Amino acid sequence: MNTLTQENNREVTEKVAEKGEKTPAKVYSPNVDVLETEEAILFRVEMPGVDQSSVEISIEKDQLILEGKFVPPTESRGQVRLAEYREGNYFRKFTIGKAIHSDKAVAKMKNGILELTLPKMEPKKTKIEIQK
Repeated sequence: MNTLTQENNREVTEKVAEKGEKTPAKVYSPNVDVLETEEAILFRVEMPGVDQSSVEISIEKDQLILEGKFVPPTESRGQVRLAEYREGNYFRKFTIGKAIHSDKAVAKMKNGILELTLPKMEPKKTKIEIQK
């Protein structure tokens, strides 16, 4: 991928508990597909169990940061016999190598998949005259 640089690896990490939390929250690196067209860069991010209101997307300079906070269900779910489903927060950071219109970005969340579209900017053409 020529235009993006991945800033973190696939390892599961533990993050220091935020104020008010009793135990440290696990932070996972979500699976991400990145597609590029002539007009835009599209990110498809898996965030199972994360509510749309708990997703934060930010762009600072050329850094795209994707975060999702998982809120565990409050009702008892019974005694765990097998647990393969990972519950925790999500974090992923990318360096975007192309100029984009961050003010025209569109994000949608459906069935645990975040879709983020970042429209590309047209390269600015400048003709420089040679002085005599």
